[in-house]
Amino acid sequence: MNKINLELGQTILLELEDECLLGQVAHVASDRSFIRLADVRDMITKKNYGLQTYYNSEIRNIQVASTDDTPKLQSNPTDGVIKSKQLSLNSLTSALEQINNYVFIHQTDAKYHDSIGFLKKQQLFGVAMECIENGRHSHESSLLSIATVDSVYIFDIKWMKITDDMRDLLRNDRYRRVLHNGRLVGDVLQHKYGVTLGKCFDVMVAHIAISKTAGRTVENELVSLQTCVRSYLNLPDKFFDDNINFNFRPLSEASKKEAAKHAVFLLPLQDFFVHEIMLEPFYNSCTSYARSLSRNADFISSLTDLRYKGPEAIEAIQPAELGIEVESLNLSERELTGDPDKPVVL
Repeated sequence: MNKINLELGQTILLELEDECLLGQVAHVASDRSFIRLADVRDMITKKNYGLQTYYNSEIRNIQVASTDDTPKLQSNPTDGVIKSKQLSLNSLTSALEQINNYVFIHQTDAKYHDSIGFLKKQQLFGVAMECIENGRHSHESSLLSIATVDSVYIFDIKWMKITDDMRDLLRNDRYRRVLHNGRLVGDVLQHKYGVTLGKCFDVMVAHIAISKTAGRTVENELVSLQTCVRSYLNLPDKFFDDNINFNFRPLSEASKKEAAKHAVFLLPLQDFFVHEIMLEPFYNSCTSYARSLSRNADFISSLTDLRYKGPEAIEAIQPAELGIEVESLNLSERELTGDPDKPVVL
């Protein structure tokens, strides 16, 4: 059993050999040999088991689920990851609802047109494809899954191929797409369907980039989506099922849910990479600048200055030095200073 502090009432993720469960701590043995959970629910099948007891010998991993929307960041150097964000209970519940409430489309009927109409109103969505492990040399693509912030749409492209509407969603740069291992997706779309993939955010590229930035030795090798989800969002290994065959027809319920899983966590991963890691220094600079005026003491004399001098009194208070090199933001130094040899620092 993990050496973590468990308290009564906590909601935890419990990973067993073949199960991944969610429940509330009802009792912890004094010698930590077993724990008792209430309101136990299987994260995969959604079955409810009520009150259950689990012994240390059968528990592989325990993680405490956050009960609010405040992300909990932590270092995880043993996995070669800079830091991770534990999904809040609300976010995890929302993701599970998306997975279980997927929309499956296998023909261009009314459901198809409603789904396309909704997706065309979006600006950002996650894209995942099944059975493309060998790129253009894959035998046959099976599914195209598109996830928004609250929905998952699964298109059976083995039967209906890729329609003109799907082509527009995949190549038009008015949309921003998030995917994993984009070179396989791009290769399949280009050579099997004649679709040039538009602008995308690749979570695998982000993983490699931030790992190298942190000074870790990282080879440009494939990193699975499951690894990224486990490492950065703290979900257990058993959350994904690697034994699903997406080529069988008719598709099973488990196959459809597994396809939904491959798309639903792309947006949370992108949000974490961009806003918690890549833009963290910039956000710190913005915070420093925003507080540079408010941190100055407000004396009576300052009020007098404000009354009679107006903006001059505020301008006299110097903002914080941010140390942001404009060159790194791809801004033209000539346009900003008129002197191309002079470095620009905000």
